[in-house]
Amino acid sequence: MNHVHKFNPLYLRAAILFVMLGFSSPIVVAAENGKSTQEEWKLTLKNAYINRDYDNPNLKDTGSWSQAASLFYKSNMQDTPLQIADKPVTIGADASVQYAVRLSKDKHVADTVLPFDTQTQSQVSDFLKYGCYSPIKMSMR
Repeated sequence: MNHVHKFNPLYLRAAILFVMLGFSSPIVVAAENGKSTQEEWKLTLKNAYINRDYDNPNLKDTGSWSQAASLFYKSNMQDTPLQIADKPVTIGADASVQYAVRLSKDKHVADTVLPFDTQTQSQVSDFLKYGCYSPIKMSMR
């Protein structure tokens, strides 16, 4: 009996994929200003390599390689002169910017990583997303 294990490159690809998808570099900078709330900046770097190699030649390979950087900001809650039911109201400002770039060539297949235009059958080469909102808090003391 021969019990020699045959190397399967699919297992190596899956292991690399999990390592790369699980790898992110969060950098958090928080500044304490004497209050119980704090300002926070967070930078996250991500790398995604998706390779789906189907045995069926009729299915298109939907794999891609992309990298992204995300920056998140969470402000201190600031006191306001407003009061609701004699309770103080505080307000803050939170924002985020996310940018991703495709490093692989466009395979003209939607792979759910970056936006895909169904009209032109092409995937964008890069993508920018940003947003902000203002949290409002009312003290229940």
